[in-house]
Amino acid sequence: MTMRIGKRQKIGGVSALDARNLLRRLHERFREDWLEEALSKLLFRYKFGHGNLYFHPEEDRAFRRKAAPLITGLLEKGFIEPDEERMQEEKNTGHDLAVKQWYRLTDRGHELCRATAARPVHRKNADEALQGLMERVRIVNEDDRFLYRITTVVLYGSYVRGAERPADVDLAIEVERKIDDFEKFHEACWKHLHDSGRAYQRIGYELDFPRDAVLVFLKQRKRTLSLHSLYDFIGMEKHENFTYEVLFGDKDAIAQKLEEAVNRR
Repeated sequence: MTMRIGKRQKIGGVSALDARNLLRRLHERFREDWLEEALSKLLFRYKFGHGNLYFHPEEDRAFRRKAAPLITGLLEKGFIEPDEERMQEEKNTGHDLAVKQWYRLTDRGHELCRATAARPVHRKNADEALQGLMERVRIVNEDDRFLYRITTVVLYGSYVRGAERPADVDLAIEVERKIDDFEKFHEACWKHLHDSGRAYQRIGYELDFPRDAVLVFLKQRKRTLSLHSLYDFIGMEKHENFTYEVLFGDKDAIAQKLEEAVNRR
């Protein structure tokens, strides 16, 4: 089930929405100073309406100080935990023992990353959004202009449990390359990026862009649809009322992956 957060809700003095967005940006593991930097840039944009081109050191220090109570709030609510394993790796490599503390997301932290502040939707609208998505799955798989195909679609959360006003429609999506040969696939990725007119942003972006394009096409900017990776779905914490339905893909394989995830805990 997708966690709901309020627009006025705070975590360690920072809005829950900002805390969610920061954790999304920092991913699974992060260092304390990385959070400080990300928070400082975010608050600077809020105050001055642009990036940190003219970032004054005093402003930077003032914004970075707000990271300490945010980390405390995230720890108290169980969204993050100290990453002792990563800290030990730092010590074993001979790094300065005064290195900033490492943290990692907990299961609850992953839930926060998936959280929504949107209002619940009417089931009729959710039905229509889901039908539209499944039609787009068919299009993606049949259209060679898409370099990835959809192999799995799993429905879960409040919608599949029959809620009349679900928070959204939670879906786990798995994709795979349509071109097995990596060199040919890489060439196709470059062409796809070039034809899109998008600027090259970072190393490896040409490989990510075709997959991201599929997900953007599936979602169609509909807030009703909440798309997640199958990996996150398998690994997320399961509550007593956990229910799911495989709309597309191998049902037995999904059941086996879920069972293996439970046994690893």
